[in-house]
Amino acid sequence: MNETAQFPQVQIAESVESVWGVSLKIAGCLKCGQAFLVEVSRLGQYCPHCAQGILQTQPARLRAEPPELLIPFRKNRQEIGAILEKFIQPVWLRPSDFTFDNLVQRVTPVYWPMCLVDAHLKGDWRAEVGYDYQVKSSQESYSAGGWHSRDVLETRVRWEPRLGYLERHYDNVVSPALNAHSALTRNLGSYHQQEAIPYQVEQITHAVLQIPDLQPENSWPQAQAQLEMHAAADCQQAAEGQHIRNFQINPTYSSLNWTQQLQPMYVSYYKDDEGQPHLVWINGQSGVIAGKRLASQKAGWKWAGILAGMAIVFFLLSLGSFAAIALLPLLSLAGILFIILAFGSALASIFPVVWPWQWNRQQAEQKIVTHDHA
Repeated sequence: MNETAQFPQVQIAESVESVWGVSLKIAGCLKCGQAFLVEVSRLGQYCPHCAQGILQTQPARLRAEPPELLIPFRKNRQEIGAILEKFIQPVWLRPSDFTFDNLVQRVTPVYWPMCLVDAHLKGDWRAEVGYDYQVKSSQESYSAGGWHSRDVLETRVRWEPRLGYLERHYDNVVSPALNAHSALTRNLGSYHQQEAIPYQVEQITHAVLQIPDLQPENSWPQAQAQLEMHAAADCQQAAEGQHIRNFQINPTYSSLNWTQQLQPMYVSYYKDDEGQPHLVWINGQSGVIAGKRLASQKAGWKWAGILAGMAIVFFLLSLGSFAAIALLPLLSLAGILFIILAFGSALASIFPVVWPWQWNRQQAEQKIVTHDHA
């Protein structure tokens, strides 16, 4: 019997005083619609998902049982500060809000969820299994006044049809719990899953817990795809092949068990010249950081104005120097120097206008920088 309809019960919780063994409140953001479990002190703060709305109490779809696993934070505040400092260094002209102090002050530890699925799978399968074999040939070459031959070994694949019956139980197959799962994975990189530990209350202290917005029934197709990948690997191993392709299985699933795993990240933000927030994400385990590092066009124009003003001052000083040559001939050298400085300042005033525009074009795609801190 196929039991794919066995999904966990998710209830709409109006208000809670304690959940998963901790005193937490359900809070949400009206701007982006994300829901979180937070300490009371975080109510009224900016949303760590969009940095636009304010966290306020609201109902949410919530599972009563705590997560099964979590990956602890491995990066402390000092390490996060070093990562952020290196992150902003390449940006010469920054928006006034894009400062190291602001980024550090706004850092929020967040646990984001993934679904874990246990399932018993059985069914008939068929596929083409590939077996490596080597072909020996010779290659002729001409050198040192004569022809020479050398043996060449080439690895080829022999494909053979195979079919059979598979019955296996798989534990903790990963599938998304958030609509933003792909974006977070792209930004934060991978996690070392072997470091996951059983859920512990002390590990989530002072962190924001993001509530899933993708229900298990919507996540099930991705879980099925992962289960079939595991099944294909097992069938390949059973057939003692090195490759497998065109794998097909008619599966039946039973004994489904859905749990969650929490993964750590730090979130901060800054605002650009127009006051729009831009998020910065840091993998709480590896230190991978992602986010757009925008330069300030306003700051560029400000510096251009300063350099242009200097050019005008130098030009006026040169005119004064040339006008006073009759009284002091040596002023002609000063006039030439002021002309050179005026010309140089005028040319330099172009650079701070062009540089932010060119830099921001490069930031069209989020930059990801990996920090291999121990």
